[in-house]
Amino acid sequence: MAALKPRKGVIKAADSEAQGGDDLAQLHPNLETRLNGRVVTVREYGFVEGLKVRQLLKGFLDGLYELTKRGSLPGVEEVLGLVVDHIDAVLEAVAQSADIDVQELKNLKDQAEGDLLLLKWWTANGPFFNRLAVQRVLAERIAAAEAEKQRAGQTSTPRSPEQGMATSSE
Repeated sequence: MAALKPRKGVIKAADSEAQGGDDLAQLHPNLETRLNGRVVTVREYGFVEGLKVRQLLKGFLDGLYELTKRGSLPGVEEVLGLVVDHIDAVLEAVAQSADIDVQELKNLKDQAEGDLLLLKWWTANGPFFNRLAVQRVLAERIAAAEAEKQRAGQTSTPRSPEQGMATSSE
């Protein structure tokens, strides 16, 4: 029996793995960092967890929305300003993402470790928060456009034929 020749254009399993091997890391980025002498993993929130975090970080998300509606995503310094404004809720969210006790964060002495943990948290979860802010801005713009359409009313009807001109119904 003759050996089958490979068909052109067919993707083999090895090729597809090589192309998409990093997909899981992109979908659920897990980032490691040191905290109090041990390695902790900062992870992206899952679906239900994300819904709960939205409520926890409502004030933070409102601030992010206000910054985003100016036309671009806020920079790190602006985000850090929001973190400071909503420190207790953010610490709880960071602790949840890293599966650590919030009290450990509050007692953390090493500024560099804390900064790095916060940066890794934002790296893993910032796209989620930014997406929420952008969706809110877009929804607001769509609603404003719809309201403007309603205020403008319907387009006018064609004018009546002039007297003496026959219409198809005559």
